[in-house]
Parts: sequence; structure tokens; C-alpha cells
Amino acid sequence: MNAKARKSLPFSISRSKRFLSGLIAGYGSIAANIVFTMTSIPLALHYLDKEEFGLWALAAQINGYLILMDIGMHGAVSRFIADHKDEVNSGEYGSQLLTGALVFFIQGLFIAFFGMGFSWFAPSIFAIPDNLIGEFRNLLMLLAGFTGFSVASRSIGSPLWAFHRNDVINNLSTIGLLTNLFLLWLGFINQWGTLSFVIAQIPGLVLHPVLSAWVCYRKHYYPSKGHWGKISLAILKENFSFGKDLLMINLGSQLINATQVMIIARCISLEAAATFAVSTKIYTMSMMLIANPVSVAGSGLTELYVRGEHTHFVRRYKDIIVLTLAVSTLAAIGIAAGNRAFVNLWTHGSIHWHWTGDLMLAILIVLRNFNGCFLNLFGLVKNWRPVRYVYILEGIIFIPLGIIFAKHYGIAGILIASLIAHLFATTTLSARAAGQIIGSPLWIGKGITISLVMIAVASTLNWTGVQISAGSIPMLGTTACLCLLGFTLVWRFILPESLKIEVRTRLAR
Repeated sequence: MNAKARKSLPFSISRSKRFLSGLIAGYGSIAANIVFTMTSIPLALHYLDKEEFGLWALAAQINGYLILMDIGMHGAVSRFIADHKDEVNSGEYGSQLLTGALVFFIQGLFIAFFGMGFSWFAPSIFAIPDNLIGEFRNLLMLLAGFTGFSVASRSIGSPLWAFHRNDVINNLSTIGLLTNLFLLWLGFINQWGTLSFVIAQIPGLVLHPVLSAWVCYRKHYYPSKGHWGKISLAILKENFSFGKDLLMINLGSQLINATQVMIIARCISLEAAATFAVSTKIYTMSMMLIANPVSVAGSGLTELYVRGEHTHFVRRYKDIIVLTLAVSTLAAIGIAAGNRAFVNLWTHGSIHWHWTGDLMLAILIVLRNFNGCFLNLFGLVKNWRPVRYVYILEGIIFIPLGIIFAKHYGIAGILIASLIAHLFATTTLSARAAGQIIGSPLWIGKGITISLVMIAVASTLNWTGVQISAGSIPMLGTTACLCLLGFTLVWRFILPESLKIEVRTRLAR
């Protein structure tokens, strides 16, 4: 389809269809992730001891920092491609792709070699026991190589986000996860140990770029022959200017989300790191479930902004914020009331988790998703500058607090430090910055208050279950009933009437 034809489409309908297909595929991917997690954790705990599982969790967290070496270019390339997607054969679009491809290739090589080099020093930094040093080093080296390859091939699928093809992205993720699970099981029964986690990633690593290229070629998301343009230093500078601000966001996010296991492993033990990694899985998956609509809507919202539909853009983004708060509240109720019981049932009593941890996770899931909406707004308008240091500040506060609190209060100390840092830094600064674009956030104050009250009630139920030594299954049943009640209250008191009318209308269609 040429640029002129694309411009003539009824974009409101097109965006809605793309959003719906992307949303469904996104939840399909999350469902696959849930199946993977629910199956792989008990499987790993059966074939590995807690120390070995903690070793893998630590290696995965360290690998997360290697991805930061793309200096924000992944998000920058996708965002700038979206500005030119209506004119694929203009030359500018192709230049964006070619420039990004060169940068990603260089970054991939650097990540691979740096990560392999770091693997020789990491065991002493994290006080790894002598009998696990070789295994830990091998894990890091393989992960670094795979991550480098993944980054080097990123430009192949870059057009998918710009053209609202989140359905393709999510379907590829689903295929990769299910393949990963089968190979993980195969690795464990063949006694590959922790290396099973790494080897199981190989098919997805290869299939993702190949299938992405196939879709982009068939749908004409690549320029025609002779219209690719050329690698441009000006484009590189423009992308880097945007990407370096995004890097600050990503670095801060890593500091606050991917250092807990490192601190626990260093200050407490590898077994404690395993306990934290397993017991926060529901929290992590809930974050994915809540982020899916926001992520899928991103390309459509970007299109509204690029086309100058500012009023519509602001109204839709406020709807996204309210929906995020509503869904976060439901997830928080489930975690506050039933996460402890679920972990006990899931791991057959091998992992013990305290109810206070569930309370703090519940509060964090609401605050992180709510404030995340404020921060993500700046990525859509292509200006991270006002908020680029928000997560960095939170990380600077969290890490020393986390180390001190972990030594005195164990795992609970880590969660307390996370909550204090998030309230002090991100909650305050993100709302203030977003107010410059969408107005004061006071309009959502009532919803936040109702959300916190429901979390308190759910946490009281969890505490009561501990006091009377209630079984895991009765607790989970009670939690399900509480979530149904919470849904009714969320619909009645948090969602605005205009949004409820729109939801009813769309469901009726």
C-alpha cells in the first residue's frame, strides 16, 4: 500500500482494530508467559537446589544491565521511524532503518565482548561460592553472547511497532516462550543444570528476526529497491539525542527493578535471592498484564500526537491512566490477600513468604503502574528530558537504603527501601512533570484513595489467614471472592461515567 492510500484510511477504525488485535495477542503472550512461569519454576526447583536457582536469577539480573548498553537506541529508532512511516519510499525512512542497523550491529558486538570479559570478575564481586564459580561464569558468557546477537538484529523488526503490529511482536514472543519451555524441560531431564535456561533460548533468538523480516517484507514495511536512502550522521545524532535520555530512564529502571536480587545475594544469601525471585513472580506477571494495553496503545497514541490531534490525544491518555489504576487495583487486591498462599501451594511449601511482603508489593504495583503512565507520556511526545533523571534519583535513594535495610531486616527491608524511594522520588516528580502536558493529576486523587483502602482490606484478610493458620486453598478461594467484589467497586467508584459508557457501547458492538 502506498503512502497516499494509507493516508486515506479511516484511522480511528484502523487504530481500533490494530489495538484490539495487538491487545489480544499481547494477552496471549502473557498467558504463554504465565504457563512458562507456572511450569518452569516448580520444574527448576525439582531439578536444581535453591542455591543453583539463585545463581541463575542473579545471572539474569546482571544480563539485564548489558541490554542498557544500547544507550536507548532501540526506543529511539522505533519512535523516529513512526514519524516517517506514511512515506516508506521517501528515502528518509530507509535512512532511519540503515542508520539504526549499523548502530545496533556495533552495539551487539560490544555487549557480547564486554559481557564475556566481565564474567571473569563477576564471581568475586558477588561472592559466589567456589564450587559454583565455573557454572556462574559460563552462564554469564553465554547470556552476553546471546544478548549481543539479539541487539545486533534489532533493526530487522523495528518497523513493526511503527505500523501498530504489536500482534506480530506478541505472537513471536508466544512462540518463543512455548519453545523455550519445551527445551528447558528437555535440558533438565538431560541434566544440563542451569545451562538449560540459556540453551532453551536459542530457537527464539533465531526465529524472531527471521519471522520479523518475513512479515515486514510481505507487508511492504521495508522501502522498495532504490529507495533505501543512506546511513546518515544527522539521523544518528538525532536518535542519540533522544536515546541518551531514554538510556537514563532505562538505567534508572534497572537500578530500582533489577538490583534487588543482587543485593539479596550479596547481603543475605543465594537461597534468599531464590525466595525473592519466586515469591515476586505474580507481581512481575501482573506488571506485564497491566502494561500490555499501555504498550499496545503506544503506537496509536503516537500517531494521534504526530498528526496534531492534541485534544484527542490528551483525552485518550487520561483514559489510559484511569484504566491502569483500575486494573492495578484489582491486581493489588489479589496480591495483598493471596500471594503468600499461592507461593506456598505453588512450591509445595518449599518457599516461605511473609504477608507483609504482599502488602508492600500490592502498594508498589499500583504506584509503579500509575506513575509509569506519567513517565511514558514523555516518550510518546518524543521528549524524555523533563523526566530523564526521575528513575535515576529513585535508584540512588534505593540502593544504599536497600543494602542497609537488607542487612537488618532481610527481604522485607528490600521492599521497604523500594517503597520509600519510589514515594520520595518518582511519585512526586512524575506527576508534577506530566501536569505540564495533561493538566494537574488531582482529578485522579479519589481513585488512588479508594485503591489504597481496598488494598488495606485485602492485606487484613491475609494477616487474618496467618493468625488462624488458614490453608492455602481456602485463602485463595476467599481472595477470588474479594477480587470479584473489588471489580464491582472499581467499576462503581474509580472509572468515570464517560469511560463506562464507551466500554458498554464497544462491548455491545
